Amino acid sequence: MPDNWELYYWGPNVVGRAEFIRLIFEELGMKYKEINKGVPAVFTSGQLEGYPTRAPPMIKNGEFQLSQMPVICMYLGKKYGLYPDNEADEYHAMQVMATISDYITEGRLCFHGVNWQASYFTQQEETKPYIKHFTTNRIPNFLNHFETALSRNDGGKGYLFGTKLTYVDLALLHILRATESQFPEEWNALGNIPLLKAFKVRISERPNLAAYFKSDRCSPFEGNSMM
Repeated sequence: MPDNWELYYWGPNVVGRAEFIRLIFEELGMKYKEINKGVPAVFTSGQLEGYPTRAPPMIKNGEFQLSQMPVICMYLGKKYGLYPDNEADEYHAMQVMATISDYITEGRLCFHGVNWQASYFTQQEETKPYIKHFTTNRIPNFLNHFETALSRNDGGKGYLFGTKLTYVDLALLHILRATESQFPEEWNALGNIPLLKAFKVRISERPNLAAYFKSDRCSPFEGNSMM
C-alpha cells in the first residue's frame, strides 16, 4: 500500500495532541493531508468504516486507521525508522512516551479544573489554584524526571536512546515547546534542567523541523491549556 496518510483532528490551527504526529511527518519530510472539516461528526455519527476509533487524532492510510496519540507515534516511529534499536530501549521508550502523555494531560486538565469538557474561558478564576499547583509542583516533578532520563544516554548530549532520533525525542520536544510557550516565566526560572533546554534547541534546529516551525503550517499555541 502506498503511503497516502491523512491526519484527522478537531480543527485547523489547533495544535493539540495532533502536533506529536505532525512532528513525525515533518521530520520525515513526508506529505500528509490533514482532515479537519466535520471531524467531530465523523467520530460521533458512525461514518467511519474499518477498525473502531473513538476520537481524534487519528491517522488513515487506505483502509488502515489508528487512533490514540501515543500508539500512533509508536507505530509511525517503528514503521519509518524513528525507533530504538534494542528491546530494553524499546520498552523504556514506551515508558517515557506514557509519562509524556501523562504530563500533557495534566497540563491540559489544570486549565479545566472545574469542568474538563468546558472552555477554559468559562472557568478562569475557579481553575487558578489548579494551574498554580501544576506550575509549582507538577512541572518540576515531570521535567526533573525527563532531565534524568535524558542524562542516562551519552550524558544527555544527544538523544534519549542510542545514537539516532526516535519518536520519543520528537514527543519530548513538543512538550518542552508547549511548556515554554504556556509558562515562559516558570520555564526561564527552571535552572536545573540544562540538558532539556539544550535538547530543545538542538532538536528544533533539525532542518525539516526548523522549516516547519517557520512555516504557516505550524500554528501557535493557544495559551489556554498547553494545546
